Formats: sequence, C-alpha cells, structure tokens
Amino acid sequence: MLKNGNSELKLKTTNNRYANPVWYSPLSKNRKPIQLIIDSMYKRFEKSIYKGVTNKVIFYNNSTKELITSK
Repeated sequence: MLKNGNSELKLKTTNNRYANPVWYSPLSKNRKPIQLIIDSMYKRFEKSIYKGVTNKVIFYNNSTKELITSK
C-alpha cells in the first residue's frame, strides 16, 4: 500500500480506476517453500521504485485469497 501523496505510482486499470502495484511469484517457483518465495519477492520489491513510498507489503495466496503475511 502506497503512502499518501504517491498516487502517481498507482497503476491504471482497464475500467479507468487506479490500483496499488501487484507482483506475482513466477510459476516455476511455486513448488519452493513459501518463506523462500516471500523472501525472493521481498528482495525484488526492495530493488523497486516503490520501496521508499510504501506503508506495507502484503503477501496473499492468490488461489485462496488468504493473507500469508505482511511486512
């Protein structure tokens, strides 16, 4: 979730609304332990332009919509 004042970093959706950026784990990594997947996704996030302007990073299971963890 982006901090206030950073709306220009949101992504425009197909219905002309704006959404926070989302990353997905590559399918080839799905058989790895969940903590390894989270750690590698968080490393990618830390190298992105969003690192300094983010309040919280939330990890969900996309199949079950279940919250896994947040940082």
